[in-house]
Amino acid sequence: MSEWELPKNVETQSIENVGGSFAWESGVYDAVIKMAYLNQSAKEAVSLNIILEKNSGNFSELRESFWVRSGKEKGNKVTYTKDGKEYPLPGYSIANSLCVAVTGDRLPKCMDSAEKKTVKIWNPEQKKEMPTERPVITSLIGKTVKVAVHQVVEDKQAKNEKGEYVSTGASRTVNQCKFFGNAEGKTAEEISEDKPAEKFDKWAKKNTGTVVDKSTSKKSNSSAASIMGSTDASKGSLFQTDPPI
Repeated sequence: MSEWELPKNVETQSIENVGGSFAWESGVYDAVIKMAYLNQSAKEAVSLNIILEKNSGNFSELRESFWVRSGKEKGNKVTYTKDGKEYPLPGYSIANSLCVAVTGDRLPKCMDSAEKKTVKIWNPEQKKEMPTERPVITSLIGKTVKVAVHQVVEDKQAKNEKGEYVSTGASRTVNQCKFFGNAEGKTAEEISEDKPAEKFDKWAKKNTGTVVDKSTSKKSNSSAASIMGSTDASKGSLFQTDPPI
């Protein structure tokens, strides 16, 4: 079984609840996937990192990372356990919805298309983007996708003397991709369950233009305008030639 497959007894959860650049306003967008690559933390957690470009207007980019596998301390797993039940990692679920929407295949199949290529990623020592070899998910590159995006205000963090990330007291505005769909507007779940395209419209009516404030010093005005002023050793690791990040 692929290391990216979910166990059979996992409780699936819907992520399609209707409820590096300048941040996009909350809304539904048509975009093109410019880049999709895997990265690994110092604790061996794995993320799928994507760069999206709007399909209209100013061509601004959105960059986000989805944590698809936990680190060594948590077992290098694609799931977590809560109240005695096993669930996919939230990042895994979102990344899987991207793969289904774009390719029609689930995340494990997309991972099969990984090829080591040189991409520009942030180097904390050099404090700039540097050409670095990483596994690139080639089956996603250049594909059109529809995405529901939240604009989020969160605390800026920095490492303290113990090397732990803590809030600095300042905040920043970022984007979070909530779920994905194909060019025709069907979400991954609607594709899988052969349902009509409805969720994007419902989500947009409720969320377009809103701001999710997760900062410790919440602002009273939540409008966008006010805020904007374990690996199978027999296969070999995708990261075995790279030191932990």
